Amino acid sequence: MKSSQDGCSSNPRIATRRRGNWFASAVVLLGMVGAALPARAEFLMRQVNLAYLAQRADIILQGRVTSVRYEGMPGYPHIPTVLVTLEVEHMLRGPQGRQYTFRQWIPSRRELGGKRGYQVGQRLVLFLLSPSQYGLSGPIGHEQGRFHILRDARGSEQIANEFGNAGLFKNVSATAEKAGASLNEKQMQTASTPSGAVPLNDFVDLVEHLKQLPRIE
Repeated sequence: MKSSQDGCSSNPRIATRRRGNWFASAVVLLGMVGAALPARAEFLMRQVNLAYLAQRADIILQGRVTSVRYEGMPGYPHIPTVLVTLEVEHMLRGPQGRQYTFRQWIPSRRELGGKRGYQVGQRLVLFLLSPSQYGLSGPIGHEQGRFHILRDARGSEQIANEFGNAGLFKNVSATAEKAGASLNEKQMQTASTPSGAVPLNDFVDLVEHLKQLPRIE
């Protein structure tokens, strides 16, 4: 006797329905990636600096992760996503409120596992795009737009992205000056950091200044 699974796979209506579900998911995924990647370079692994992040981001927030849930995209369960909620400590740009939630597409859960994953209790500064037509968002420049807040041996709050701020401040001063928003001495000092964590307060002060630059769409 054939198993019920064999029977389902031999049923042309069920097989067609399954192919249709996978096809619909694939269309959404291709549309999502097509909208996010080729036309713009936010998620490509090219280097972007802090001026670009500040000019491009629709949402810039500092907060603590309170919830992380890995799940299929609503309506398309074959597309893996992570739903992240943060308690907002400081909304530098974006909607006001005590919490902010966004959904990010991931190739697989392993992609955001371990050190590079979202974990409850993390304190982050995120440079995000507004949700797409599919309700998806994520850090600009991928891990370049996600910053971890940590304390050093002296207890001072420091901040660095997933690449240790390598190249983050390159040409930032020149970009600001060209736009008529020259940096002050303290901001120049921060922007001269070649790599490594910088004090959180100095970082936020610099971002607040760079927010004045013309937006990049």
